[in-house]
Amino acid sequence: MKLVFIDEFKPNSDKLNSDRLYGISVVVLDSAYYTNYKNGFEKAFTKLGWSREKELKGRYVYSSKIFEDITIDQRLGFAEELFKLSLSESGKKKRISVFIGIDSFDKKTGESEVYVNLLCKVLNKIGRPSNKKQDKNLIAFFLDNNDEVTRKIKESDFYSVLSEKLHKNWIILEKPFFVSSSNLLPGIIFADFISYFHQNFIDSNNFHAKIKERFLNLLDKSEKYIDDKEKEELKKYITNSRKKEQAARILEVLRDIVYV
Repeated sequence: MKLVFIDEFKPNSDKLNSDRLYGISVVVLDSAYYTNYKNGFEKAFTKLGWSREKELKGRYVYSSKIFEDITIDQRLGFAEELFKLSLSESGKKKRISVFIGIDSFDKKTGESEVYVNLLCKVLNKIGRPSNKKQDKNLIAFFLDNNDEVTRKIKESDFYSVLSEKLHKNWIILEKPFFVSSSNLLPGIIFADFISYFHQNFIDSNNFHAKIKERFLNLLDKSEKYIDDKEKEELKKYITNSRKKEQAARILEVLRDIVYV
């Protein structure tokens, strides 16, 4: 069975009367790997020394306002350890797949519509199950609670969208589950950290539909293949190059993020 965890992000914009930016992070892993992932998460969480009483969010990585005794380097170290859990112990096999959907939208378009459109693009990328035996064609969805989606779209309609866009061989487990994020949801926390490392370093003032494909192509390039001219071009779309470079090193732990 596949487990799917989804979080959304909305980079800040100074533009009041133009397009806004919206994105989703989608994390997919096999249920057979979930125990290893959760055990690894708990180990990294304990090592970090974060309180169980305060929800751990990606936005706290560069902020020492919460738990001042935990340094930024320690927080970055946790993020790196978290993303390393996407690989096998040898580091040779990918155990967790990550998809990022990013698009711009105007005031006439509701966030729920953008959310669903991006999710549909990701669902097309998930492909078909390996086979139908031993419940390998079961798929479960856990979505960070989003009032814009749950308030605007009926649960039955949302289920229909998933059924229509997924490969016909998939069977959805029960229904999509909208959950309130907490430290008890390591899958959602994984998606939240990925959202943070994209949300805070994209300059939405320079992002618009015409440059989307180019921007995503540049993001998709690793340090090994991007040249100096392209690096300078990418900086036009990045709000904080220093932090983005740190984030890029951490995100590079993940194998083959798929951008749509």
